[in-house]
Amino acid sequence: MIAYNKQQLDNREIIIEAEKAFRRQLITQEELNGIKAAYPVDLYTPNMYLRIGLFILSLIIGIFSYGFLCLIMLSGATEHVFGGINIFFAIGSYIVLELLVKEKKHYKSGADAAMMWMSGGSFIGGLVLFDIHMSPTAMGIIVLIVSMWFFLRFADQVMGWVAQLALLYILLINLTSLLLILPFVIMGVSFGMYWLLRNLVNQEAFRHYKGVMKGMQALALLALYAGGNYFLVRVTYESWHYTPEGEVKGLPMGWLFWMLTVVVPLAYLFFGLKNKDQILLRVGLVLVAAIVFTIRYYHSVAPLEVAMTIGGLIMILLAYGIIRYLKEPKHGFTSEEDDEKGTLEALQIESIVISQTFKTGAPAKDRFDFGGGSASGGGASGQY
Repeated sequence: MIAYNKQQLDNREIIIEAEKAFRRQLITQEELNGIKAAYPVDLYTPNMYLRIGLFILSLIIGIFSYGFLCLIMLSGATEHVFGGINIFFAIGSYIVLELLVKEKKHYKSGADAAMMWMSGGSFIGGLVLFDIHMSPTAMGIIVLIVSMWFFLRFADQVMGWVAQLALLYILLINLTSLLLILPFVIMGVSFGMYWLLRNLVNQEAFRHYKGVMKGMQALALLALYAGGNYFLVRVTYESWHYTPEGEVKGLPMGWLFWMLTVVVPLAYLFFGLKNKDQILLRVGLVLVAAIVFTIRYYHSVAPLEVAMTIGGLIMILLAYGIIRYLKEPKHGFTSEEDDEKGTLEALQIESIVISQTFKTGAPAKDRFDFGGGSASGGGASGQY
């Protein structure tokens, strides 16, 4: 399914782990060079600045190419004609994308991302032009399918997020008549996504999506919290639900959503510490600010500046407390920087890399090699 050479991706991961081991002084420069020689990587991945430059340059080239196609067909400019131009441009962009990956070995180079977005955007735009009255549900399904394909084919982080948001959008559009259960559906689906991604990330078949799936787990946790956040639930309910007299009805079970607003981030922090999960910890710390904002919006207990200061202090104290708690490793979990991997896991990876890369040679001779005598006794034959 994935477009990249799997052996090259595996070699890339080995090199990344070896470089981390070298930075921690667990292996020498000679050993690092030996690992790089044993596991060569031909993928083209420039630095961040070149990626941005290639992305912008590719977009400019694509826009000029699209404009040229539109100029050619300007005489018969109709919605269907422009839809056909978009579909044609999408197919051309996708072919270029596949060639960049297969022939030029581009991997997260910026140019491949530009081709991906131009191809997906043009394809969706073309379908919309062919059916200008397309329903929001149909639009959401198309976006979900296209983004899922690009995610599975090229392991793209942003496309994975788009697929998640498209799924939630479809649910939101189709459950507006059931506003009382909508928050629980969003929370349930978000938890399902998190649980599925958490289990798939450790599967051998999905090893090349590991980094991408971690980002998708974070979005699923944020969506789960958003589904039960009092502010968001109330705004959604009031925007869709009116009495016959035009007055907004009160939010049922408001106390439950207040409790979810406060409890969910604290639960993230608790289980993040308990299960040694960095994603839960980081998302939980960020959502502490959401608790402060929600309470401050409905209960003006202090001026905005004071509330923001208090919220910042709470986050700092929480972070400081967690760092102090994890100063000494707790069951392999520590606050010390360790290149996003536990020490034990890193050592296991490096020992595997080194054992696979280096062969134990014959020991050097450090003694004199005596020749044997021709007789069974101590007499020598004249040779040593």
